[in-house]
Amino acid sequence: MKVQEYVLPIFAAISFWAVPIAARGSQGFPYESLDWPTSADISGSSPTGCDKSSSTGYDKSSEEDNCDGTSCGNIYKYTAKKPNGQNVCLKQYVGKVLIVVNYASACGFTYDNVCTLSEFAQKYRKCGLEILVFPSNDFLQNIGGNIAAEELANNHPEFEVFSEICVNGRAQHPVYRFLKYKLPGPFNTKTIKWNFTKFVVDRNGCPVQRYEATDSFKDIEELVQELLKDQCC
Repeated sequence: MKVQEYVLPIFAAISFWAVPIAARGSQGFPYESLDWPTSADISGSSPTGCDKSSSTGYDKSSEEDNCDGTSCGNIYKYTAKKPNGQNVCLKQYVGKVLIVVNYASACGFTYDNVCTLSEFAQKYRKCGLEILVFPSNDFLQNIGGNIAAEELANNHPEFEVFSEICVNGRAQHPVYRFLKYKLPGPFNTKTIKWNFTKFVVDRNGCPVQRYEATDSFKDIEELVQELLKDQCC
């Protein structure tokens, strides 16, 4: 094979990856200063030292806790902790459509996500939608930890806000281990790439769609409407 036959595919591959990166600046990408995921994220580790169980927001000894002693293949078998320390069995959301999202208080995406998800909650909660917010400092942008979680809960009672957890790494919360196993990301990777990744869960507790931080809210709303179609909204 001639040298040119090697060079052209390599050049094409480099161009494929370079163009989207350059396009962020040319198209006015709003958060050029963000620290985008690194190789540490791809490997499944966390840059925040999240392997320490003290920062996960749950007790590792209860990792396999399924609330009522039965096993099932849905989100209802898991527990999560509220900022006030209360343990909540997710079985209380049986029959609800859920949006599960990892929140950060100081991310460039925070304002738009909080505003839009608040609109969703106020518009569809009476139809059976619940938005479960899990603060996480995996990307070093949840300034304030559980204090920020408490503030969010006080300002937005339409959300179900939980304690700060890890969404990647060895100390990832079991809820996120389950969600990522059911719905891997692009190229079948299970790592959460950034804040405000969203999982939509149907009325049976089964994850049906994963959305990255930059995905369209219109697409999310259309799916929510479809899952809620048996209710009058």
